[in-house]
Amino acid sequence: MPDRRLLVIANPISGRGHAKRLLPHFAELASAADVEIEIKLTEHAGHGREIAANAAASGFDAVIAVGGDGTLNEVINGLGPHGLPMMVIPQGTGNVLAKEIRASRKVMDYIDAVKHWRVAKRDLGRLQDGRLFSCFVGAGFDGQCTRALAERDGAIHIAQYVPIMWKAIKHSDFRTLKVDAEDQQLDSVNYTLVSITPEYGGPMWLTGKAKPDDGRFDVLTVHERVTPLSLVKLVSFAMMRRMGRVNSTRFFRTKKVRVTADEEVPIQVDGDFAGFLPIEAEVLPNALSYFKR
Repeated sequence: MPDRRLLVIANPISGRGHAKRLLPHFAELASAADVEIEIKLTEHAGHGREIAANAAASGFDAVIAVGGDGTLNEVINGLGPHGLPMMVIPQGTGNVLAKEIRASRKVMDYIDAVKHWRVAKRDLGRLQDGRLFSCFVGAGFDGQCTRALAERDGAIHIAQYVPIMWKAIKHSDFRTLKVDAEDQQLDSVNYTLVSITPEYGGPMWLTGKAKPDDGRFDVLTVHERVTPLSLVKLVSFAMMRRMGRVNSTRFFRTKKVRVTADEEVPIQVDGDFAGFLPIEAEVLPNALSYFKR
């Protein structure tokens, strides 16, 4: 009888239903890696967190999250800091964390990782309300973009992101952000990113020197108005991994940071709209365990 039990938490509508079609492969994984696997499907927003929160008490040794960024964030928050190891099977559009840890969409790619229990660790961030994040929090332009996306109904095709992004520029003239950290006090900030990762969900490296296991946030602040021209410039330098050459940017590292504003500024957490400033964030070293293939 297998010694270890794994719980699959799957969002059945992720990837336009592809997540559900993956489920038969977990029986193959269980047989190949000599483990027991149970599957639970999420039924509503927040359900993934509820299921994950009870996983350890139910006798499971690890959790497998199948879905997009929202599903993974729910599972991470359900497991809590220093919780059970997590396997990531990405099925969404953004897949921020999945790209960062080079996760595979193929269940059978994890046979050796499960068989030999190959688990790595990385930092998490925690906001003032207890919410955990695995990659970054942005305040300003990208918060406005995710806000617009959150107001839409149904699945969103990748081609729809561009018009939403350009429309968001018209409503992103934020100039009053204040960033306070251990040894940094910056004001008149137009945009800021508090990051654990070097990559920004793909080929853009906004905080290229960040290390996900160093116990520090890498914080980027932009001190110029976000316009179509400035955005093209920032994206170009980010894709060339040369953000440090942009005169309007500042970088620093810290364990804790507070971001406030004198106006209503939307924020995104790991690619999802998450309300408005202010935020206070602290880093939790090596708080997330995940299977490394």
